[in-house]
This record gives sequence, structure tokens and C-alpha cells, in this order.
Amino acid sequence: MNILITGAAGYIGGKLVKSLCKKDWVDTVVGTDINEPSFKHPKYKFVVRDIRKSMDDVFENNGIDTVVHSAYVLPPIHDKGLMEDINKGGTRNVLEASVKAGVKQILYTSSTTAYGFYADNDEPLTEESPLRGNDDFIYAKNKKEIEAIMQAFILSHPAIAVTIVRPCFVVGPGFTNPMAEHLQKKLVMMPAKTLPWQFVHEDDLINVMALLLEKRVAGAFNITGEGTMTFSEMVKMLGNIRIPIPWPIIYPLNNLSWFLRLTFMTKFPSPGMRMMVHPWIASSKKLHETIDYKFKYDSKSAFRDFAISVKK
Repeated sequence: MNILITGAAGYIGGKLVKSLCKKDWVDTVVGTDINEPSFKHPKYKFVVRDIRKSMDDVFENNGIDTVVHSAYVLPPIHDKGLMEDINKGGTRNVLEASVKAGVKQILYTSSTTAYGFYADNDEPLTEESPLRGNDDFIYAKNKKEIEAIMQAFILSHPAIAVTIVRPCFVVGPGFTNPMAEHLQKKLVMMPAKTLPWQFVHEDDLINVMALLLEKRVAGAFNITGEGTMTFSEMVKMLGNIRIPIPWPIIYPLNNLSWFLRLTFMTKFPSPGMRMMVHPWIASSKKLHETIDYKFKYDSKSAFRDFAISVKK
């Protein structure tokens, strides 16, 4: 396979590049991003490219037959229009180029955030659950909207195998995002009432994605580790102190801090906190029934690996 990975300098994209370069069934890996990574390998070629710009030459010059679309603005930014343009506009651009090039498979990295955070969520969420990503939280909103774009694409291009992976919160030594930074504060302010979370280790996610590519498996799959973890357990494992604050107080306080760009207080808008207080647990049953892969980590051991890396 000659595989193109968008967002190749990012957390997931970067790890997948390294993994695929080791596979004997992969001939070439081409990565695109706006920042050039330091990784070098004989199979790997990097092209600096804004995901919204023409990709035709990248496909043509490298004989691309497989695409992994992982380019996405993960940390919330204040310019919502730019965030949506990159996320949705970039996706449409990649799909158009893929059709022109006649690729065989497209794997899109979605997220269980596409289901949204609601009190009446299915428990657990399955691939048949409605995608209701919260409209006031751009990350989840765009995940929902891009999945709608992908579904329309599948109907229009049945000859292309489309794979959608929906991992829950990904952790491991490379885990860096606003939530990771928040949990590492000595005093961790969060809603007084929270529900347990589930995690998937970065290595398990990468291994599953590689298998889905190797076997050309199409369809949508939740990717989650077994079990859950409470926020008290997370904070304690990191050696910090949890400061519970009632929802009517923390929500406006966090929103004001976000509006004023007080990054020492918060790096995400208040709607994102709903993922802490509403049921948001997904099942990987479909994945386990489809491919033969045994997860190396459950939720707690995955988070523990992140905690160990932080304390080194």
C-alpha cells in the first residue's frame, strides 16, 4: 500500500506514521501537515500542506491508494470559523482528491464525542446510537458533522472502502491536550458531580487502525478500553488534589476564564465540561466481533501509563 496520512505531525497521525513504516505490507507512507515532524524513515515522505489546499499533486506523485484522514483541530481555539473551516473544509478537500486518484480505502479518525454528552445517552453507546455531538462544543459538533459528510460520501462512492474509527479519550505517554494539562495541575478544579470515564491506550488505537487498513475493513467502529475510571482516581494517580465545585458556579467561572483567555485557569470552554457530568461510555463489541485483536490495556492501566510518563 501507498498510504497518505493527513495531520501527520499530530498525536495520532504521528504515531501511525511510525507504526506503518514498520509494516512489510506498506510500501510508502506520505504525511501532510503544516508543521514538519522530526521523524525520518526510508519509507516516509513528508509534504508541507494546509489540508484545505489542493492535494492532487500529492496523490499523483506518490501513487496513493489508501488515505488516513487524521488532520483536525483538537485543542479548542477562539476562532470558531477557522476551526470549522479546517475540520470540515479540509475533510471535503481530502475526499475530492481521493476520488480523483481512485483510492481503495479511506480511514477517518472520528471520536466518541460525535455521540455528544447528554443525560439520556445510550448506556453503553454503540455504533447504532445517534450522533448528537453538542452544537455548543465545536470539537464534538464538527465530529458529528464530518461523520454526516462521510456517510453521504459512502452512498455516492460505494467502490471505496470507508472506515470510521471512534476512539474514546486516548491516553499514553504521548497524551497532550487541554484535559491532560488540566489534570496535571496541583489543584484540579472540576464539577462536584462527575461520572466515570473510559480510556483507550494510544498503542491499542494505533494497532487497531493498522489492522483495519491491512485487512481493508470498512464500517464504523468504537475503540474503547475495558472498564472505567473516576476523576478522583485520575487526580490521585497523578498525585494532585481534586477541588469539587458546584456546576452552577464552575460553569460560568470557567466560561469567563475562557473568554478572557486566562489560560492558567482553563484551556477549554465550559460546554466541554459536559463530558465529565453526562454518561459517555461506548462499547467496542462490534470491533471485537470483526477483527482478532486483544487490547493490551484497559482504561485504568492505560491512564496509569500516562501517569507514569508524567512523573518521570
